Formats: sequence, C-alpha cells, structure tokens
Amino acid sequence: MTQDDKGTDPVDLLLGGLDRVLDTFHDRVLRPVLIASRFLAMGFVLLVLAVTTLVAFVLGLLRFSDVFIFQGYVWLNYLSVGFLCVVGGLIVWRFRRPAPLRKK
Repeated sequence: MTQDDKGTDPVDLLLGGLDRVLDTFHDRVLRPVLIASRFLAMGFVLLVLAVTTLVAFVLGLLRFSDVFIFQGYVWLNYLSVGFLCVVGGLIVWRFRRPAPLRKK
C-alpha cells in the first residue's frame, strides 16, 4: 500500500467516521454531563465544609461565652443561643413562599 492509497482504505474511512461520531458525542453529551456532575460534587463538598465550619464556630462561641462572658451561668448561654435561633427562624419564616397547589 502506498501513501496515495491511504485515504481510500475502507478501514481508515470507517474508523475516521467512528472517531468523528464519538468526538461529537463526547462534545455534545458527555462533556455537559461531566461538568454538571463536577459542579454537583464540588457543591456538595462545599456545603459539607460550610456546615462543619458553622457548627465548629457555634460550638467555639458557646464555649467562649460560657467561660468568659457568662461565668457560671450556663442558662444565660442557652437563653442567648435560643434567642438567636428564634430570630434566625423568624427571618427565614418571613421569606417563605407558599407551596404550589397540585391540580388533579
């Protein structure tokens, strides 16, 4: 087989077409799926890190206030945390939206 005949080989034509189809499939289907899955995975990791950091911060704040601010009055510490939770809940409650009603 010579260099001039290389382009007319049926196996090369078939594999070239298969390569084009697979490249198109990868670019149009697999790449968006991979990007979406990476986005979801990183979002989940960031959510777990944010919740862990928030819990550690709240526990540290509780310990700090128990030792340095409300020395010996643990109930004041619980009262202040409860008050902050109620205020946060009221703020979230204010921005709620009604659930859409189902039509049967």
